[in-house]
Amino acid sequence: MCKILSIIVRIIIAAGALVMLVWVDLNFFTAGTIIGSVLFGVIFLCAVMWKQLCRLIKWLWGKLAGRIAVIAVGGIAGVCAVLCMIFTVNMAACMDKPLDDTKAVIVLGCQVKGDQPSSMLAYRLVAAADVLEEHPEAVCVVSGGQGNGEDITEAEAMRRYLIELGIDDSRIIKEDRSVSTRENIRFSAALLSERGITDNVVIVTSDFHQYRADIYARKNGYRTVGHRSSKTPARNIANYWIREWAAIMAVHLGL
Repeated sequence: MCKILSIIVRIIIAAGALVMLVWVDLNFFTAGTIIGSVLFGVIFLCAVMWKQLCRLIKWLWGKLAGRIAVIAVGGIAGVCAVLCMIFTVNMAACMDKPLDDTKAVIVLGCQVKGDQPSSMLAYRLVAAADVLEEHPEAVCVVSGGQGNGEDITEAEAMRRYLIELGIDDSRIIKEDRSVSTRENIRFSAALLSERGITDNVVIVTSDFHQYRADIYARKNGYRTVGHRSSKTPARNIANYWIREWAAIMAVHLGL
């Protein structure tokens, strides 16, 4: 009975890992693709080759160097798993934190295809327009430089899209030099500071991205930070969340 149960559990784990391996590789290539492919590939192989893995561990455990290696690998894997769980809780906690007194909105850039916002960026802009309609006195910083395959800066594409959504151009401030989340926040904070706005800022970005944006906002002196999250397309969730774990780890390591 135990043997049958073990086989069923391994089949479930292998099937789940295979589904995640396919899911994380959908549509595009990022750091999340590499990390996810390695992670779920290892889980799949461990489930399929469980007996061989147990024999290998048993053999390694009989040698001092092997025992140290097994403990080290197990410890690192355990620490990474715990950190990812903590990051996930913090990421969820930062989603959709409204501010009653909103002075400014910062919209973080994302890919532009030619001169049109990608679906991910369009979701962010719709969320930003909602906040701006709720707070008609607030200004908006659209933040993002120009990357590969983009005919115009992300900031300019965002400005045009917000105008199409009914936001007056006089409320929009372009920050078109940044190429990372760190620079998005730092350069946007500087532009708002020039206008006397040093707090009560709502950051608009994708749900998975809010926690890291909040970290950079705190580093730039903001005490009162709100968040309005846009959704992530289901096909992209696995890739972006896994990549975000690595990015948050890098932030905490000071990289």
